[in-house]
This record gives sequence, structure tokens and C-alpha cells, in this order.
Amino acid sequence: MSKAKPYSQTLHSWWIDSLFLLLVLGLLFFLLLGARPLFTPDEGRYAEIAREMVARGDYVTPYLNSIKYFEKPILFYWLESAAIKIAGLNLWSLRGVNALLGLAGCLLTYFTARRLYGRSTGLLAAMILGTSTLYFVMTRMISLDLTVTLFLTLTLYAFLLGSLAPYGKARRLYLYAASVAAALAVLTKGLIGLVFPLMIIGTFMAMTGEWRSLKRFYLPSCLALFLLIALPWHGLVGWRNPEFFYFYFIEQHFLRYTNMNIGHYQPAWFFLPNLVLGFFPWVVFLPQALGQMGNKVIKQPRTYKTELFFLLWIVLIFAFFSFSKSKLIPYILPLFPPLAILVARYLQGAMQHAYRWGTRIGYACLVFLTLAIAGAFYLFLRDTPLPYPHTAAYLLYSAVALLGTGALAGGIMVYRQAGKAIMITTASAWLFLLLLMAAFPAIDTRTILPLAQLLQPQLTPTDEVITFNQYYQDLPFYLKRRITILNWKNELTYGMRHQDTQEWMINNTVFWQRWHSPQRVFVILSEDSYQRLLQRYPQEKFHLLGKTLTNALISNRPKSSSPLDMLTH
Repeated sequence: MSKAKPYSQTLHSWWIDSLFLLLVLGLLFFLLLGARPLFTPDEGRYAEIAREMVARGDYVTPYLNSIKYFEKPILFYWLESAAIKIAGLNLWSLRGVNALLGLAGCLLTYFTARRLYGRSTGLLAAMILGTSTLYFVMTRMISLDLTVTLFLTLTLYAFLLGSLAPYGKARRLYLYAASVAAALAVLTKGLIGLVFPLMIIGTFMAMTGEWRSLKRFYLPSCLALFLLIALPWHGLVGWRNPEFFYFYFIEQHFLRYTNMNIGHYQPAWFFLPNLVLGFFPWVVFLPQALGQMGNKVIKQPRTYKTELFFLLWIVLIFAFFSFSKSKLIPYILPLFPPLAILVARYLQGAMQHAYRWGTRIGYACLVFLTLAIAGAFYLFLRDTPLPYPHTAAYLLYSAVALLGTGALAGGIMVYRQAGKAIMITTASAWLFLLLLMAAFPAIDTRTILPLAQLLQPQLTPTDEVITFNQYYQDLPFYLKRRITILNWKNELTYGMRHQDTQEWMINNTVFWQRWHSPQRVFVILSEDSYQRLLQRYPQEKFHLLGKTLTNALISNRPKSSSPLDMLTH
């Protein structure tokens, strides 16, 4: 009995901690999840691909606005399609996928950090991860980056824990989990799901001189398991679509990485400011944590192998994307789990009365950054026309006031009780992030939802909806139909080469033919484009049906007999 009791107490604490994280972070990730419109372009694009997948019943070839879309693999679309089947076609179900996966990532971080460093470090690491700005935002978005981050994190956590486990069943299960997760990462976002683990693990084993232990890592069965999961879809989609392999592997992987004309070019330093913003508020402790851990690793690399692994994880992925010609902010999200663990480890030392000056400097920086955010909010609200400016001002100023109060209280408290200071920081970050998300509908000028809601009751199956010189990626999702696009190709270009899309991908000549036809045509265009049309074609009758701050809805026919109120906000 004397041995069973400690085990029972330990198991009980695991359950208590897990339920606590599920409650606190679950509320953070799920509250108001469906309250804001789709964020464009990404959410509109991926929500529509999933909608079309379910509507078509084709779960091999993804389509966007009825055009083949091979920029990304299939797994995320399968998850979104499953959410639609289970919970219906709505924003809650579609965003719920990443909210659940984000919660799983925090629990995995808790599990790993607790196994490595103890209970309090595990809890703190999970809370730091969940309340870092970029991770929080991505848990509430329909996007692939959170999903691939989870699978990469599971791959690397499982390898690390497996390498520390004794040779036998436990190690085998960890390494099999790493193999499955790597395959799922490949099915989510391509070859980085394999490249990153090999790059990090290979460098780690080279630096620690542990190549000889590879024979005890079950490589043949791990490779077989990986291939069994990763290969079938790639083979099937390539068999159905012979054009797939070149575009997907050559253009979207190698050329996108090396060619600034493909993808989203940004300078090499692009991720530095975005890391500061994305890891806020915990970034104020990051230099201290990296410096302290880096110093230990340099002096005693064999003693601090785990910390070396985390540092390699951070540095190699950051460097990889910094050298890439194509960069987007969420690319660095896979850095956040190891960053959270290292910062939690540092703050755990602060709670034990170590690193006092570092934490005090961190809180001073947090107060300064909060003041900078308050100033940025003031300038934004003053200079930007918004749909609901009073609501936006109330929520944004409330958010920064809570954050500032927490920063000041934590800065005062850290001198005596660092643990309570960190709890206050966590709570203020939790409230700050949630209020920011609540403010988003009041500041979103890009959404097409108001015009889609105005248009949908008037639509009949014979009507045509055209977007003018651009593609509103959320519009097909809201209208639940394919739309006609004038003079725009961009990411649809490759699919258009292998399909006959002339019916709905049109030029100016076809546009005016349809505008003057007996068929009723609705056109959504920017406010600037609408004003140019009025000036250039004064003889035409453009029937204005509605407006937002940035866009307009017009038709070649007047309003129906049942009038709809014009949008004026």
C-alpha cells in the first residue's frame, strides 16, 4: 500500500491538471468562436475547399470555386469535411477543428514538460503556449498552420521522450507515435512534415555523437508505418491528376522556397518582429530564457541534451523559413511549443527566487510594450474608418487596460512573490486576447458577409454572381455556390490550365455580354472600382443594391418588389 499511494496521488494530479487546462484553455479557444466573419483570404479559401469537398463527395482532389487546388495536401480538408458531417456547415464546426487541435497541443506540451521538468513547469508551459498571441489566433482560424504545428510538435516530443526511454516497449510506442505524426504532418502541409524532424533530429544526434544508437530506434518499422500513412493519397491523387506531381512537389515546394516570384516574398528579417508580436506577452522573458539555456548548453552540452534539442528545434526552423523566399507570419508557429517550455523553465527558476533581475527587466519591458500597444490602438482608431468604431474603441481600450493593469501588478508583485506575478500575467493575457477577438467584427473591413447576406435572399438558380477584377474568397462559402470571376487568376492559374473554366473565369468582353443579357447579374466590387465604372460608363445603369465601407453590390436589374434595406455602416 505504501507504494500504491504515491502512484495514486500522482495519477490524480495528472487528471486534475488536465481538467484545469481543458477548462481554462478550452474557454479561451472556444468562446465566441463563431461570432466573427471569415478572415480573408485564408479562412474563406479553406472553408470553401472543405464545403466543396463535401458537396462533390470527392475526397481525393481538392477544389476551390470548382477549380483544382493542389497547393496543399489533403488532411486538413478531411478534418474540416468531417466537422461539417458531424456538426453541420457553420463557422463553429469549421473553426472547432483547430480549437481542438490547439488544445491538444497545449496538453501535449504539459505532458512533455511535466515528464522532463516537473508538474509546475508543465502547467506553466501549457498556459504560456495557449496565451501567446499567434498560437491563440491560429486556434481560432480555419488554416493549416496550427494543424501542422500540432503534428510536428507531436513528432518531436515523441522522439525526444522515446530517446530518453529505455530500449523496449515504451521507446517503441513513442517512436511509432512520432512516425505516425510525421506522416500526418506531411499530409497536412507537405514535405516539411518530414524535413523538419529529420533536420532537427539529425543535427541533434550529430552534435551529441549518438549515431550508433540509431539501430535501437526501430527504423525499418517506423519507416514502414510512415509510408503506409503518407503515400496512399499522394499516389491516388497523382493517378487521377497527372499534372499533380510537378506542381505540388516542384513548384509548391522547391520553387516556392527558392524563387521570390512564387509565393509571398519577404526580407530575411521578416520573422523577427513577428516573433515579438506573436509570442507576446511572454516574449519579454524570451531573451533571458534563451540566454540562460544557451549558456548551459554551450558549457555542458552532454548534460543539457534536452535543452539542446529544444534550441535546435527553434533555431533550425527559424533559419529555414528566414532563408525561404516565401514567408507568411504563421510559418513560425512550430517554434512556439519549445519556446513555451524554455520560458516556463526560466520562470520556474524565478519562482524559486532565481533570475530576479531578468524577470524584473521582463516586467519593465511588458509595461513599455503595453503602452506602445495602447498608442497603436489610439492611432488605429483615430485614422481608420471602421464598421463599428464605438464598439471597437470600447473593446480595444478595455483589452489594453486589463493588460496594463496586469503588467503593473505583476511588476510590483514579482519583487516578493514571483509565482503570483506570473499568475496575474497569465490571467491578464487571457482576458486581453479574448477581448481582442471580441473586437474583431467591429474592425473587420474586408469581410464580404454583409453583402452576401443582402444578396442571398434575392438569388435564384439562374442568376449569376460576378466578382469584379478580384476574388472574394469568402463569397462562395457564404452563398454556397460557385461564382464567376472577372480578370483574376492568381492561385487558380495552375488549375485553370488543366480545366475548361471559360464559363466562370471571364474577361471584359464576356462580362459586358452577360451584363447586357436578359439574365439577372449581380456584381460585387470594391468601392473604388464602382466609382470608376460610374465615371467611365455614364450611359450604363448600375443598380446599387448595397454598400459597405469598402465594397458595393450592383446589378443589371433593379431591386425586386420586396425591397431590402441598404447597408450603410
